[in-house]
Amino acid sequence: MRNPGGYAVLIDPDKGIVERDTFTCNHCNTVVYIKPKASPDDFGSMCRLCMKMVCRRCANYGCTPFEKKLEAIEARDRARRSYE
Repeated sequence: MRNPGGYAVLIDPDKGIVERDTFTCNHCNTVVYIKPKASPDDFGSMCRLCMKMVCRRCANYGCTPFEKKLEAIEARDRARRSYE
């Protein structure tokens, strides 16, 4: 990957130390580990609406960034508390 969002060092008792590039899915906030020399279609894609990297699971759904989901949850909670 050209511009990874992060870097992970995984310590596996069988394989030893494994180093991988990572990115965080903008729609579900999942950390995705990128295998070396992997095709971009193998680990996810870029959302054309928010222009951020998304995981393979979120690539087939509409654009709902994680921040917007949190804002909706907070607004629903504020509304619920105002009714009480």
